[in-house]
Amino acid sequence: MFKKPFQTKTRASLRSSNCRHLIQECKELFPSVWEQVEQAKNNCSEGDSASADSPMPDKLQAAKFTSHIGDRGEIFYSEAGDPLWLKAEVAAGSAPMLVPTVYTLWQFPTLLPVLWTTSSVIPKLIGGADLMVPGLLIPREGLPDLKRGALVAICCPGNAAAQAVGVLNLDTQGLHSVAGAKGKAVLVTHTYQDHLWQLGSKQPLPAIEFAGATDLVHMGDSSGDSGASSDNEHDWSVVGEKPSDDKLPAPAVPEPATDETPSGHLDSVAADITPDEMDELLMNSLRQIMATVLDNAHAADLLPINVSTLYSNYMALNAPRGRELDIKKSSHKKLAKFLKAAEKHGLIKLKDIRGELFVKSFNWTHKDMAEFTPYVVGAAKKEKQADGEAGGSAAAPGQSGSELDMIRVIELLKPSSALAPLFSDVGAQTDTGYFSRQQARAVLEDYIKGRQLVDAKNPRMVKLDHRLCDGLLTKEEYSKLSTYPRDKLQARLQEKMTLYTQVVLPGGPTPVKIGNPPCAEIVCEKKMGSKAITRVSGLEPYGIDPLALAKELRTACASSTTVDAVPGKKNAQVVIVQGHHIVTLTKLLEQHRLPARLISAVDKSGRAKAKKPQQTAASN
Repeated sequence: MFKKPFQTKTRASLRSSNCRHLIQECKELFPSVWEQVEQAKNNCSEGDSASADSPMPDKLQAAKFTSHIGDRGEIFYSEAGDPLWLKAEVAAGSAPMLVPTVYTLWQFPTLLPVLWTTSSVIPKLIGGADLMVPGLLIPREGLPDLKRGALVAICCPGNAAAQAVGVLNLDTQGLHSVAGAKGKAVLVTHTYQDHLWQLGSKQPLPAIEFAGATDLVHMGDSSGDSGASSDNEHDWSVVGEKPSDDKLPAPAVPEPATDETPSGHLDSVAADITPDEMDELLMNSLRQIMATVLDNAHAADLLPINVSTLYSNYMALNAPRGRELDIKKSSHKKLAKFLKAAEKHGLIKLKDIRGELFVKSFNWTHKDMAEFTPYVVGAAKKEKQADGEAGGSAAAPGQSGSELDMIRVIELLKPSSALAPLFSDVGAQTDTGYFSRQQARAVLEDYIKGRQLVDAKNPRMVKLDHRLCDGLLTKEEYSKLSTYPRDKLQARLQEKMTLYTQVVLPGGPTPVKIGNPPCAEIVCEKKMGSKAITRVSGLEPYGIDPLALAKELRTACASSTTVDAVPGKKNAQVVIVQGHHIVTLTKLLEQHRLPARLISAVDKSGRAKAKKPQQTAASN
């Protein structure tokens, strides 16, 4: 919840009545600790201050907060400024809970039940990961009997100072081994060195001896024949087995959390790859796509390509079988830094376009490519491989990357006669005469930079010369404007270019045609009183056989179907089915690989919602 900076309002002193209410709530939640506090008060002299020794002091400051993910709550501070408690919804769907911070737990170590983990897991918890079941260390007598939803503290062996606080995600009764177990054990709310801890005095992790440390940690008796028991001999169960030397790492103080710390989906006990190994894995993935996917024959129409698209749609899907890329585990930490290193190495050339980084070109003649041997990519990754056609594909909403056989539409742009001189000045040309949207953007950027048209006072504005005025402005704008916003100029360029589209069927592409592709039209309308029919036309451009579709509809809808010619259109047919079947027909067309964006559905039947039957008065 606090792995990243969060918003907090100004602190204000809490009213005495509110403080008393919190103290009462705290006593009800943690009665055993308050019994100890009362006993300590009775043993104190009358001049001692008992307030400072209470889990919930009677003088507090409060401030509302909003986390980076939108969670809201309230933080309660001591007079010294340390955050002692927070009240928030720490588990999805649960009521707001009163949660102690590590500052409070260090003062009262027995406030919460304790779960144990290794010191190597703590940095991952600070980075935002939850504690996984395999990361638990289980004493011989088992874990405390706790129910799901209970608050717990997380500690390392040898030190009872809590390093994290969270909500239990399972019942611990009868859990004596984690061999083969999966899932999350604790949903972590707050950790040592997170941004909530940094609001306080930033007290370092203290060394606290656990009350039951002798029975809990050490094996056997020190008077045995084998000599005194070593502090390195622990009776823990880690993923069902012990290390070969029966040793666990000593408690360590983790490094402060940063925004670049890996977070989220981490296995607590997985072996971490070294930064150098991840650097080599990233470089090999780049070489792999250059050798197999984005080679010289297929990348021309895609360039320049956004670096995020390159990473997510190509590099991540072309890692070696059984390996996963994680840029944050590399020495570069950020994708831009890695690609700049690859550019310095000579594999690629980068280009900044309006603040976004693009790969301008690949160097397939680099000596690394001559020595590189492509490796095997997992089958699942091959299925998710993004298509590399020019202009990109127009996928249906919700379509996954594995649906490579879906009908696709490629958008192509052609310069008008007014824009032809601008493209000619830059020397922009393609074999087909068509440009993708990315290529058109790059042409305009090259023209602006080549003519030094960027406004020195405002880089967002472009100075207009005669080429830009002739091709992109209206007659009224021609005499009024001398500069124009760069983003609007890009949009104006694509509006002025002529749109062509090419439908790509599973069997191959169709000829390029001007304008948007036609939609398959589904219309439901009334016929003969209250009866309705549903008809669909426009199937031929997408290779869907109307006769075969009519046969499938007859079975799916349990209704009669007919196929008729469309009046005024040559070689065009319409499929008609009795009844209201827009939903069924839409799903059937999607099964024929037709994306939803290419389907137009209109209901003209005026079908009213079913009315509730009127109740008649019972006669006596």
